[in-house]
Amino acid sequence: MFSLAWSTIRARRGGFIAAFIALFFGAAVITASGVLLESGLRSGVTPERYAAAAVVVGGKQGLDGLNSFAERAPLPADVTDRIARVPGVRQAVPDRSVEVTVLSPNATQGYAHGWSSAQLAPFTLTAGRQPAAPGEVVVDASFGLSAGDTTRVAVGGVPADYRVVGLVSGPLAGRQSAVFVTDEAAARLSDRLAAVGVLAEPGVHPGELADRITAELADVPLATYVGRDIGDVEFLDIGQARGFLIAISASLMGTIAMVVLFVVSSTLGLSIQQRRRELAVLRAIAATPKQIHRMIGAEVLLVSATGALLGSVPGFFAAGALRDAFAAVGVLPPDFQLAFSPLPAVVALLLCVLGGWAAGYFAARRLAKANPVDALGEAAVEPAELGARRRAFGIGLLVFGVVVGTVVPLIGPGMAAVGGAAGSVLLLMIGTALLGPRLMQIAVTFVAPVLNRGRISGYLAVANTRANARRLSSAVVPLALAVAMAAVQLFSMSTTEAAAADQVKTGVTADFVLSGGSAGLSPEVTDTVRQVAGVQSAMPVVRTQVLLEFKMFDEVEAESFAAQGIAPQHLRTTMDLAVKSGSMDELHGDTVALSTTAAGTVGADVGETVHVYLGDGTPKDLRVVAVYANGLGFGDVTAPHDLLAQHTTTGFDDAILVSLTDGADVTALRELPKRYPGVAVVDRSTFAAAQQEQQALQSATNLIGNGLLLLYLVIAVVNTLVMATGARAREFAMLRLIGTSRRHVRRMMTLEAGVLVGAATVIGTAVAIVPLIGLSVATTGRALPSVNPLVYGMIVLATAVIGFSAIVLAARSAMRGRPVDAVGSGA
Repeated sequence: MFSLAWSTIRARRGGFIAAFIALFFGAAVITASGVLLESGLRSGVTPERYAAAAVVVGGKQGLDGLNSFAERAPLPADVTDRIARVPGVRQAVPDRSVEVTVLSPNATQGYAHGWSSAQLAPFTLTAGRQPAAPGEVVVDASFGLSAGDTTRVAVGGVPADYRVVGLVSGPLAGRQSAVFVTDEAAARLSDRLAAVGVLAEPGVHPGELADRITAELADVPLATYVGRDIGDVEFLDIGQARGFLIAISASLMGTIAMVVLFVVSSTLGLSIQQRRRELAVLRAIAATPKQIHRMIGAEVLLVSATGALLGSVPGFFAAGALRDAFAAVGVLPPDFQLAFSPLPAVVALLLCVLGGWAAGYFAARRLAKANPVDALGEAAVEPAELGARRRAFGIGLLVFGVVVGTVVPLIGPGMAAVGGAAGSVLLLMIGTALLGPRLMQIAVTFVAPVLNRGRISGYLAVANTRANARRLSSAVVPLALAVAMAAVQLFSMSTTEAAAADQVKTGVTADFVLSGGSAGLSPEVTDTVRQVAGVQSAMPVVRTQVLLEFKMFDEVEAESFAAQGIAPQHLRTTMDLAVKSGSMDELHGDTVALSTTAAGTVGADVGETVHVYLGDGTPKDLRVVAVYANGLGFGDVTAPHDLLAQHTTTGFDDAILVSLTDGADVTALRELPKRYPGVAVVDRSTFAAAQQEQQALQSATNLIGNGLLLLYLVIAVVNTLVMATGARAREFAMLRLIGTSRRHVRRMMTLEAGVLVGAATVIGTAVAIVPLIGLSVATTGRALPSVNPLVYGMIVLATAVIGFSAIVLAARSAMRGRPVDAVGSGA
């Protein structure tokens, strides 16, 4: 059977090459997403500052494998002494880490630590001595300072003078710069213990020691790290990056797998449909349905296994390109390393082989089961009507897709509404694929009066399109899917960005905003601002991420939301959150206000209690006092300022919103950066633009995640169109033999291409409208999404270029030889 299959593949290279291309690139994108998923589970960065530690103990940085905490989880003050008493521990070294700005010749950000933690790298003195007094520091060479210099070090924007008493060298690879102060000074800078580095007794295995520490301190919420995993506790952004990769790659891999199987099924189905005459002859000479299926199964196995095996190799390189793209927009650390293993390639192979086999089986099922005489008849002319079950399934999926995409967002809560709207795309496309031939017939009915005016070419285009609706629908569906996915991706982003920008623009009522960058703003800055003449109010804002728990199908789930901490007494003159119910005046103590999206997701209303994990993982039950609309612009969770600030890594503010009275001293306000390094004073429009950049970052992340999928769809569309057109060489030859000129055939194919492109554009647009309306309702409360006509025109133009180029060029290639030769070959 495999010998026969190989002979068939060699004889019909055109159709099988198209299937091979679909499988090759399908395996590549599945492998790439699999590498990202595996990397999120077990990759990271090499430890630097804790390189000499056998074990590092840190707080639990996540609720589960998918939800990590945005801030550093704290350790109890007495944990160092308890760890030191564990058998096998030679020394337990506490470490505090505070982000600082050093005003040196190479002014840069760094992290201050207590001197005792220098041995965890280890750092060694290259000049001078260790710090012994509160105003002394030891720095590494990256700051461009020398022993004996005096420099200013700012913490939270507040500077102080320090004398450099020594220089150190260590294993740092440029990811962070080190500043060392006395242990007492480090404790004053931060009362939070970042981690405890453990030096082991000789001969003690790190893994065994970690288990002992975990057992001895079972009552403390902590995590132990050994080997490469130490990088996770040393660099807080690594855990967040791993969680991001797991979430986006799991979602991406599921979508990609479905789309790849969809395209592969369409391509293989078209390839087998083009062999109707051959399969009918085999049935007529007594081939059984089982033999037909075995032959096609062997062909598909050879093609899919070869395509998947070869395609998985570039998939690993594509994963690296995706990692670089995510790093370029700032959602992955630049030094985050991918984890490579054969597992993603194996998964891609299994999915492609099983998907290809299933596609081949169902595509050949009708002809294999048919009576030999009927099979020969069907080989001559395509069946005119769809089967009843196919029509029923197609209509059912379309109706279900419309309900999920539009009705669910209207009645469903929060993130469930967003998920339903986004998921409706594939439901609608599968329904469209099932009804594709009928939709093509409808499309021809509309354009026939116009095309028939073109005389010979127009008449032939209409006749061919009507007669070959099944074949043409196999080419239209992937093109329509590309249009739909591009439209949904681009216009869902533009809708969210426009709504967020509008909310910030109208919601920030303050006159000026002070920003502290990544180092934050000390409370001293807020006190100074309030003393400036003419300042009516100055509201500090702290930002973080929190997790809200809720029940879904009797299971407890957690969702991460952007959160801000504010002082409600300053709210009226600085910020308008568009409160829908409740009152922000009650925002004090253990209370919280939720956006409509967050409230809908957790199913909570004013007066009810929600279970929240604050930024550092501290669990809290908070009473909802208000529900507001401006969640896109300001975050979906708003809590009392002090409540959130106490559970962030630094405890500092991210911004200060300042409202002025008439005659205020604006000059004094603008000169604050001279007093507080790192502080920036911006007006409302600049602050709104900065907020919009955050939405743009999220949009760019989504675009990168789906960019590979859209690229695959473009390749699949071109591949399908070329295959469908190239297989008509015999038809073109017969037309030319009966007197139709080459010009007439080319014009006929141009008109057919117009019908296909037009049908794909209309179908793809119709499919995209449903989820776009649902996403707009779910995220903004408005039914009309924000659609840029120019961007939509570019989608249509790209669709036309792809469709016309693939069809017209393939038609020219198919007419190169002599018509007599093409007819005789039976191509």
